[in-house]
Amino acid sequence: MPRIVTTLNLFPIVSRELLVASRRFGTYASRFAIALLIFLVVGYMLILVAVDNYSPHVAGRDMFYTVSCIMIFLCNIAGVYLTADCLSEEKRNGTLGLLFLTNLRGYQVVMGKMSVGAIQGLLGLMAAVPMLVVPILMGGVDPALVLRMTGIMFATLFLSLSVGLACSAMFKSSKVTTSATFGTMFLLNFATPIITAILYEMDRGLGRVIEWIPSFSTGAMFALTLDGGVGAGGPRVAAFNISLWMTLGVTAVSMLYALWKTGRAWQDQAARPAADTVVSGNAEGIRRRTRVLNRNPLEWLTVRRRLGPLLMWIALLLVFSFMMFITGGFNSLGRGRSYDEVSFLFSLWVTAVMFKWWMAGAVCDRFRVDRGENAMELLLSTPLEYGDYAQAIRRRLKWQFMWPVIFMLCLIPFMMAESDDETWPVYIMGVLMFGVDAWAAYFVGMHASLTMRRPTFSSTIVILKIHVLPYAFFFGAMLMIAINSANFDPEGILALWFMIGLVNNSIWVGRACLALGENFRKTAAASISPGS
Repeated sequence: MPRIVTTLNLFPIVSRELLVASRRFGTYASRFAIALLIFLVVGYMLILVAVDNYSPHVAGRDMFYTVSCIMIFLCNIAGVYLTADCLSEEKRNGTLGLLFLTNLRGYQVVMGKMSVGAIQGLLGLMAAVPMLVVPILMGGVDPALVLRMTGIMFATLFLSLSVGLACSAMFKSSKVTTSATFGTMFLLNFATPIITAILYEMDRGLGRVIEWIPSFSTGAMFALTLDGGVGAGGPRVAAFNISLWMTLGVTAVSMLYALWKTGRAWQDQAARPAADTVVSGNAEGIRRRTRVLNRNPLEWLTVRRRLGPLLMWIALLLVFSFMMFITGGFNSLGRGRSYDEVSFLFSLWVTAVMFKWWMAGAVCDRFRVDRGENAMELLLSTPLEYGDYAQAIRRRLKWQFMWPVIFMLCLIPFMMAESDDETWPVYIMGVLMFGVDAWAAYFVGMHASLTMRRPTFSSTIVILKIHVLPYAFFFGAMLMIAINSANFDPEGILALWFMIGLVNNSIWVGRACLALGENFRKTAAASISPGS
């Protein structure tokens, strides 16, 4: 019996983490949000069946596809929120070494963290899986397809959790671990399809040669299942099996790496000088650094990294060029093709979204780092006020984003010249909305990173409030318009989209400003107090 108890020492880890999760509002809010989202999708399809004479068979099929896409997306990002920061947080707090002072071993800590993430992920997944049965009752969906899709969701969930655990064992910074997890899952799902698309555009004669490459994507099994040809036999089954074994293999390798790394990475390491910190030894550099430190020490602390602007230029060129490439924008320049507007607008929209999401992360960085390193108490003991923080964050945004954003805006007149006059309001309204979103992210990001119990995910909250919620309201309004009227005024729809975004952002900005400004120190003190 003692041997069994020793072997199962992961249960204290599980009970501790579940007790902590049970006290978090986000644990229940996330499950409710998932269930509500799926319920809205199902309700929308049922309304179309009742109002618009939508065929139940077609509605059931579309409902299944929509719910499946939503759930597979959530399964892919589950590791970012459930396991990506579980070990790195212990390392930052200095508690991982304390765990090893007990009878726990490295594999027990890792399996305990994995078990907690799996329990939370499965509970969230079970909130939506029953909705997959509804399309069966409506017809148009084979029960075997539902079972296959459920298995794919479970496989994707465990893949994401294991990748997040491996990244958490590898890195210490919360920002790095979450970014690495998200980037790894993106590459596992889309790297091979992107490579295939590029090779095909370069030489269309390679179609038969390179068609097997996308099979090595972990997301290929999902796409093949939705396509409906897996059950027919032949190469599709082989491609599905390759993708499945790829998923299982990466899951196993990630878990083994986390088990191996955790037992060796818990010791405190000697501090290494930051390679990306600007440290100039010449007289002019010292004078410049002294002026900045005397003016606002937080400003120097915020913009002392070398690679910030360079990374933005690289991201801008890569994202915009890639979107123009896959949408055919480069091929249509100067040729007056009808799909120019779609190519240009979609490329610009994706690039703008990248900038806005990156800005949200940059705004949240200062408070997120200070709270994560327990430096907030020391900073509050200094004469620094809210204005100093706000100035430093504005300087960070200007230093990192100003010239890439100006370059992107300078592209718009050339894109408008290649587009029809009817699309010009879209460009103009998009630029205005970009400014409104950046303005809102500045205030909401500071407030979220200062007040959230887990500041690691503050940028995600900003994205949800500023960039996702308005679209949800907009699509809801469009649904009501579609039910009551079949006429759509393009200019009216564009104005509605802008007004919804403006009102939404104003509400969140007003709420954030109430906690900042004169109430900054009170809000910051409450965020670091033990009872907060």
